[in-house]
Amino acid sequence: MFLLDVDNTLLNNDRLKQDVAQHLQELLGADRSTRFWQLYEEVRTEREFVDYPLTIERLDQEYAREGLRETLRSYLFNLPFAGYLYPGALEAIRYLKSFGLVAILSDGDPVFQPLKIRKCGLESAVDGHVMIFVHKEHELPSVFTRYPADHYVVVDDKPRILSALERFCPTEFTTVLVMQGKYATPDDYSPRPDDIVPSIADVCGLSLDQLTGVA
Repeated sequence: MFLLDVDNTLLNNDRLKQDVAQHLQELLGADRSTRFWQLYEEVRTEREFVDYPLTIERLDQEYAREGLRETLRSYLFNLPFAGYLYPGALEAIRYLKSFGLVAILSDGDPVFQPLKIRKCGLESAVDGHVMIFVHKEHELPSVFTRYPADHYVVVDDKPRILSALERFCPTEFTTVLVMQGKYATPDDYSPRPDDIVPSIADVCGLSLDQLTGVA
């Protein structure tokens, strides 16, 4: 059973956020775009996940500019998400599907994250097997219940997540760290990931024995 993260694992979320920031600067001006990101961080701290819809609501409440909410929602909800997939992301999914069931295991809000996963093509690539939690490392019993398996392979860009999974049940997991995005720094966490690859495309170079911890 293969469990794949989305942001900065299959999809370049850092680049997406940079493009959003540039567009908001042009659309809102310096002061309001700065305030948007302040609210973004406040909401993330409060809810413990990124929530673009709520950030938009709060900005709209502060500025009450006619059409602001609709303009921002239309822009964010219609981003060309497929263009942010990493090269080789869909090929990696197809490769892993040749060995077993592949599912998305993602953190995120209940509105924007599933929309992003659907519109970029990942939902269809994994045949609808998508799970989204606030803290996925705390939801493993739900994962085990929904997808019982003898062995789980988890692919993620965040060593913190992989380390937590290893500590929770190290005999049932193989962890693969993809060195993409700002969080991919394996030296700071223990236990270390079982496998480390430079990019999601390089997952296709791992044998089944490596993926299941045999080699």
